[in-house]
Amino acid sequence: MTLQEFQIVPIGAIQESPTNPRRRFSEQGLQDLTDSVRKHGVLVPLLVRPVNSHYEIIAGARRFRAANAAGIRDLPVRVKELGDAEASELQIIDNLIREDVHPFEE
Repeated sequence: MTLQEFQIVPIGAIQESPTNPRRRFSEQGLQDLTDSVRKHGVLVPLLVRPVNSHYEIIAGARRFRAANAAGIRDLPVRVKELGDAEASELQIIDNLIREDVHPFEE
């Protein structure tokens, strides 16, 4: 597992992970984040891994959705070379620290 410094990536090169256990996002919370991203930009890089010809989100799906809604073209990301098991583990860990995760997703 190698970690690179953050880089700027076109939003079109990033995709949400089909294995992210979190499926529900508060509409109001997402709107608030979109407003913040529109005003301040994305302050915390997304964690992604390279998969084929794109990057897959490991952590940061809400930031990705908010940036997309705000019309942001490029996002800061940290790229990690991860296998499927490592990616799933980090997704679970990331979601466990969230306060508003639905019980089914836990």
